[in-house]
Amino acid sequence: MSYAIIGFGNVGRALARAFARKGIEVFVATTRDPESFASDAAAIGSEIIPKTLSEAVKADIIFWLSASSRTRRSRGRCPPGRERPSSTR
Repeated sequence: MSYAIIGFGNVGRALARAFARKGIEVFVATTRDPESFASDAAAIGSEIIPKTLSEAVKADIIFWLSASSRTRRSRGRCPPGRERPSSTR
């Protein structure tokens, strides 16, 4: 059985640490080049293997931990062409 974590932010790293503690190999991927986060993955453990998205989605079980576009907009990281939602509360 193969595992992949898509998203390597705070939650993705925490999940990767849990896999490493159990000695379970897991692929990690983001929209970035795997080399850009390879040292962070290695710091967690040798079980954490950086991959491209196209490689990671071939795993048997995938944990998708990417923030939604609504979350990004609310944090002020709105994609180009989108407006930040106004507060209604």
